[in-house]
Amino acid sequence: MRSLGDGRPWLLMEQSTSAVNWRDLNAPKLPGQMRALSYQAIARGADGVMFFQWRQSRRGGEKFHSAMVPHAGTDTRIWREVCELGAELRGLDDLVGTRVQRPDVAIVVDWDSWWSIEQQATPARIDYAQVIASWHHALLDLGVNADFVARGGELSAYRVVIAPALFVVCDEDADRLGGFVHDGGTLLVAAPTGVVDQDAALPEGGHLGRLADLLGIEVEEYAPHGPADAVRLVGALDCSVTQWAEVVHARGAEVVAGFSGGLADGGPALTRAAVGDGSGWYLAADPDDEGVRGVLTSVLADAGVALHETPDGVEVVRRGALTFVVNHSRVSARVDVAGIDRLTGDRVDGPVLAPFGVLLVTSD
Repeated sequence: MRSLGDGRPWLLMEQSTSAVNWRDLNAPKLPGQMRALSYQAIARGADGVMFFQWRQSRRGGEKFHSAMVPHAGTDTRIWREVCELGAELRGLDDLVGTRVQRPDVAIVVDWDSWWSIEQQATPARIDYAQVIASWHHALLDLGVNADFVARGGELSAYRVVIAPALFVVCDEDADRLGGFVHDGGTLLVAAPTGVVDQDAALPEGGHLGRLADLLGIEVEEYAPHGPADAVRLVGALDCSVTQWAEVVHARGAEVVAGFSGGLADGGPALTRAAVGDGSGWYLAADPDDEGVRGVLTSVLADAGVALHETPDGVEVVRRGALTFVVNHSRVSARVDVAGIDRLTGDRVDGPVLAPFGVLLVTSD
């Protein structure tokens, strides 16, 4: 599932090709888009859909805030779509309380890292939210759903844990990640991670702190580069690097891919270390979208996680006895599902899903 705009999860807008910045627009949702997003929430575990607000305000700062009843009244597309969705949802009461199938993969998201990484005194300017979105989108591209977990969250339920730009790492975090790997998990750490501890101090013993021993590497120095420098990943991967690179030495880890160009030229860029019953991967770069997908393909294969690639913009989630298929794109897409569509009662087998179309499929 590729990004449909600026790379955020499940984007609602497209990047403008004109001089107008789409961030300055208050564009309405397209026909069917509100329904698709509502079913996405239900697929992901919601037991209901709530709207803000009921009627658009004639005064104040939210005169153009969306609402179920727009300024034009009830003889409108928006009101009709709300009513049609409500009628459908009344037939899904049995979904209440059912659980979403737990993913095999988790992405670590950390508020402290977000705040720390975007301060001024850092080696490079990094958009933390964009970093997280790029990894999440790459997983969706590969047909792999993922949970988000906090830095101190429980990891034992997952087969793969991805820690991208986990800027803040304390000793307890290192122990937790190390225990996950020793117990058979597959950990992917993507730079810049372990830059400071919980007190914003650089770790003793060099970059990455205790994670360096876990991952079988040593980070000698950070080597970010500007747009004029062409830096690539070579070896098992062939992709460009956006701005972040590190001078890394393998200390027991296998080198999977290396750097070409820049200060880190010829050095390791992607490594894998066997640790206990699991494996620890380290990515010392911020590759382009194709590179992120390439890294994930290798890591997921290492962990035995199957890929189920879907057409661009199509999301597939299992909840209870239903498989939710939501097309978030503006183009039709053929989807590899078969069974009875709960919403229509029709049997489907490899159907073409309309733009913003939704299927709730049960087995025959």
